[in-house]
Formats: sequence, C-alpha cells, structure tokens
Amino acid sequence: MLQITDHQVKNYSEILVNQALEEYLRDNVIVCTCQRCLADIMALALNCLPARYYVTSLGEVIIKSQSEDLAEQVRLMSIVAHAVQQVGAKPSHELSKPITETEEVKKQSQSAR
Repeated sequence: MLQITDHQVKNYSEILVNQALEEYLRDNVIVCTCQRCLADIMALALNCLPARYYVTSLGEVIIKSQSEDLAEQVRLMSIVAHAVQQVGAKPSHELSKPITETEEVKKQSQSAR
C-alpha cells in the first residue's frame, strides 16, 4: 500500500456529518448512543453524501465555504436524521445491551471462523 507521509488526505464530509450529528444529539433523544450506533449513523449519512477530499488548508477553506449554504445544511441535517432513524429501527445489537468494542471484536473473530 502506498504510504504518503508528508500530507494527509481528509474528507470534509466526515467533519460536516460529525458536527451535524453532535447538533442533532443536543436537540434530540435517540434510541442508542453507544459508539457502534454512532459509527453506524455516521457511515449511513456519509454514504448519502459526496466525498469532499482536501489536502491543503486552502482546499479546506474552499470546501468549507461551499458547505455553508443554508440549503446544504438543511439537506445534511435531513440525511443525519434519516440515518438516526434507520439505525434506531435496526441497531447492530440488542437495545437492552449496547455493544462494547470487546464484544464487537469477539463477534468479528467468530464470524471469520
């Protein structure tokens, strides 16, 4: 695998979804807030958005300015809300028992056998 050590490639959509999810969680109660469910919400939302990669701080500024449009922010929050509903309806674990990282690793190793 190619190693790029001097520069980092970042996806600004990840930052936007993370911020939108934090805002959503401040104003709403969701079924489960375990790390797995939050990661599932992030992944579902990100799959609905175009990737917005950047390497330099100038690239980040340009992408950030494009993302400040009100219609874009409303669309993003709608996507996050829909992802929250999807994960809440079918979480990756029993609702009475949030999944821990150790349990997730165990599950993955058992399914690999």
